[in-house]
Amino acid sequence: MKRTLNRIVRICCAIFVSFSFLFFANLGVKATGQDTDAAHDWSTYNHDARGWRYNGAETTLNADNVGGLVEKWRFPSKESGEQIGVIHATPSVVDGCVYFGTATGASFYKVSPEGELVWQYRNDRPAGLFSRIIQGALRDNKKLSFQSQEGGILTSALVHDGLVYFGDMKGRLVALDAETGELRWELDTQDDEFPGAVDGNLFFASPILADGKVIAGGGTLEQLIAGSPFYPGSRGRGFIVAVDAKTGELQWKFDVGERPQRLNPPVTITDARGKYTWNYGPATSSVWSTPSYDEQSKTVFFGTDVNTAPRQPTEDNPDYATKESCAVFAVDVLTGKKKWSTQINPGDVWTNSMLAYDSETGRYKDLSIGDTPKVYDIDVEGTPTRVVGVGCKNGAFYVLDVSDGIILHQTPVYDGPPTHPLKVEPNPRMLAFPSPIGGLQSGCATDGKRIFTNGIDALYLGTTVRGSDFRPPFGGKVVSLSGNTQTEFWRHNRPKIDEIGGPRPIPIFKDVGDPVASGVAVANGVIYFTTTASGKLVALDADQGTVLKEIDLGPVWCGPSVSRGRVYVGTGNTLFSVDPGEAWFPKKMTGELYSFGLPSPAVD
Repeated sequence: MKRTLNRIVRICCAIFVSFSFLFFANLGVKATGQDTDAAHDWSTYNHDARGWRYNGAETTLNADNVGGLVEKWRFPSKESGEQIGVIHATPSVVDGCVYFGTATGASFYKVSPEGELVWQYRNDRPAGLFSRIIQGALRDNKKLSFQSQEGGILTSALVHDGLVYFGDMKGRLVALDAETGELRWELDTQDDEFPGAVDGNLFFASPILADGKVIAGGGTLEQLIAGSPFYPGSRGRGFIVAVDAKTGELQWKFDVGERPQRLNPPVTITDARGKYTWNYGPATSSVWSTPSYDEQSKTVFFGTDVNTAPRQPTEDNPDYATKESCAVFAVDVLTGKKKWSTQINPGDVWTNSMLAYDSETGRYKDLSIGDTPKVYDIDVEGTPTRVVGVGCKNGAFYVLDVSDGIILHQTPVYDGPPTHPLKVEPNPRMLAFPSPIGGLQSGCATDGKRIFTNGIDALYLGTTVRGSDFRPPFGGKVVSLSGNTQTEFWRHNRPKIDEIGGPRPIPIFKDVGDPVASGVAVANGVIYFTTTASGKLVALDADQGTVLKEIDLGPVWCGPSVSRGRVYVGTGNTLFSVDPGEAWFPKKMTGELYSFGLPSPAVD
């Protein structure tokens, strides 16, 4: 599973306004401007279209008082006895109202500043052919069965100009009236009239606003079954769409790589787990990465997934993988034409059935780009330079020149084998270990001067024929770096969990790491994030990395948002497997929306 969940899942919006460079000499970084009215809100997954996950307008909560955070309300309330589905995506907040969707229960909600329901939009969808195939395939191994939830929402909302936009697991990009919750339009990427329609199309990446268009990335989940005897190969591929924000009319569509074709002869790849045969390919299955936008260059940026189906090798090019997989792309917002692409991890053909480590090549697999490329400015040899900075599942953070995609800086990548204990000592500057769920999964942040990375250390996951699929993660962290990655300011390593799991048949694991898998939020000198194993909301001092506050939430895989003195976060967790052996990521198939703030003043 990706993103990958990032991924698992997200939205950006707001208008990016380009100002002249403001140079911070001590850190070698410059800040870009943003609309100050919209800045008080958190109206998209990443707060704004630059991808920063930073609210520069927050003034109420700070490092001195955030230790006093208390629960102001939760939705649904304890007293109501009502239940809603799991909230995986960062809540969006505009004028104190909160907008969010649920991965289970297939609904979208607007909640008032007091925590009361304003409206609910039910997003139930009938099961398509691909969903029925997935359900059948997952009946035995129970892997990722939540993905078959029809109409489930794993994206954050984009709230703009009276409309609310989100994507769903049935491949629909939906626009609702922000006041009433009524449907205004929807774009169905599974419909035959959609160019390149595939029954398995879906949206994991959250939409953003760019040049008056709603930009959203999608793809399929064919990596769950591609290469299996009962499935002929991947037919879908990742894509980006630009639609008219008011009407939903498709303006352009960018496809990642060539359209999958019948492979003649079929292509078979063998690893220690078995043989995998594809009749269709190549395919880069999805854009998990929520896009970003640079107003100055009129460019949309995003990352891509692995190849879930190989290309046909030739004498000139014997590679199975394409150049489009595990890459960062730059696309013209006006035309949808590619400006450049830079591949981060070559040779990555992978499905969920395959090993996550190739002992012959020494390469780890499933190292896609789930993080949003963040647009900011740094100093390069005395010259102000606009860059995009992005985290990768290989555990490294990359800084690329906006104009041509050249990698200017990066942090080290672990390249030793997945032995226990490790035979190769990791570079002390390494941010996280690679893995199918790990490294820098999604949701790194910046305040324009510093980078704040989240991290999952789960090196052994899926790397051996038996025994490693349910070996727990051994670490989680948040690291503060300069914008060019060359200076590390601090590193917050999460403490190990003594014991997690149980009761029977759920095994008990000991000495388990505490990954930081969801998006980091930054506001007024404080870093906010959730922890995936211990189930906490954590606040750190942005300058020192010291813990200021921890609040128990229970099962959670949702990054927080910060707006007008409140911290918002959703709970519940369906990721990744319902197998009891994955007890180190506690599950809960319902969720709550929490609002935290400072205590109300005492009344005499």
